Amino acid sequence: MTRLKLLLALICACLFFSTPFVYAQYSSSGYSTNEVFFGTGGALSQSSANYQGQASLGGTGSGDFYSSNYRSNVGFLSQNQVFLSETINNSTVDLGTLSTTTTGSGSASFTVRTYLSQAYSVITASQPLTNEEGHQFSALGAPTASTTGVEQFGINLVKNSNFCGAGCDLGADPVNQPDNSFANGQAATGYNTANLFKYVTGNVIANSPATSGNQSIGQTTYTISYIANQAPLTRAGLYTMNHDIVVVPTY
Repeated sequence: MTRLKLLLALICACLFFSTPFVYAQYSSSGYSTNEVFFGTGGALSQSSANYQGQASLGGTGSGDFYSSNYRSNVGFLSQNQVFLSETINNSTVDLGTLSTTTTGSGSASFTVRTYLSQAYSVITASQPLTNEEGHQFSALGAPTASTTGVEQFGINLVKNSNFCGAGCDLGADPVNQPDNSFANGQAATGYNTANLFKYVTGNVIANSPATSGNQSIGQTTYTISYIANQAPLTRAGLYTMNHDIVVVPTY
């Protein structure tokens, strides 16, 4: 029997290949403004030693305006800078002790928050499960069903219904908050089919495409499902994996 333990660690990287956004600025040799407000009242800065805040009262319009060349958000006070952040929700997955008749499985989730980032990709950057001697589990190069008795390692990012028997599910589909008209994160091709698993280092496993009309505001919670099966000749040992996941904004 082979003991496997999977350690999940997330790393967020932001690589900007070009100017990611433009917002209106008004200035001259005598003044400059970094926010413009039209309405019945408001304050860009309300602060004391204990708090900071912004306020607005009324507004003449709201909505998301866009074309192939620009995008504008109009409404109550909003920040004018793009951000992209990633949060790990659970850091360790134990696949348990394997045999040729059992499958090791588990899941972990992470959340990507974005504001006007247009699009991003989630890339898996780690080598598959490796034991103390450096032996790696055979990673699935194409979407494949889990099969006991065959050495396999793979992941997907969707709900796997009845994976371990009737009513026993593994993982979950990506959840966009507040809804799909704001965030539009999704599992990438190869990792988006229930009960089929794959793992290729360097692959995009999830993404938020630049969808026309989508505001690119909100967050998506992704759940990674892991499976591992051993063959009769799989080397024994404690197999671990520090799973580095890189989130890259694209424009």
